[in-house]
Amino acid sequence: MTAQEFLTISAAIKAAYPNATIMPDKASMDVWYTMLSDLDYKVCMVAIKEIISIQKFAPSISEIREKCAQNLTKPLDSWDLAWGNVLRSIQNYGMYREDEALESLDEFTATIVRRMGYQNICLSEEIAVERANFRMAYENQAKYQQQKSVLPLSVQENKNALIEKYNNLIAEKA
Repeated sequence: MTAQEFLTISAAIKAAYPNATIMPDKASMDVWYTMLSDLDYKVCMVAIKEIISIQKFAPSISEIREKCAQNLTKPLDSWDLAWGNVLRSIQNYGMYREDEALESLDEFTATIVRRMGYQNICLSEEIAVERANFRMAYENQAKYQQQKSVLPLSVQENKNALIEKYNNLIAEKA
């Protein structure tokens, strides 16, 4: 988004929440612009309109980014619906047709099942334990994916560079 488009967004937020001391000076406006400038203006404006329609209090930068990410991402099935699909694929394909079973699942669910081990789930005598493990893995991965989608690309790149640098330092010391 351009600086001019950001001014439109900041004016909308200030007009909707006149009692809030949001972006009171140039320094805070610069921080807000830096943290929102990577977003598409139209996507951000839709998110702002939605937030203004629902929330009584002024949004934070993270709330705006979360709403933009939500509006651009197809929502995941709930974990229990996904688990039902896993059980249905086991019922339909059995343990010997793993590839077909995994193809019948959405990509997110199939990834969780691969991590857990399709054969392990099929052969388990404690399906309630597998269900609990699936729920935990599904919810954790969904949370991680959601948090990652909110981060600006520049922050993700900087974070990855720091991780790589740190891992190289560890490797050198080993």
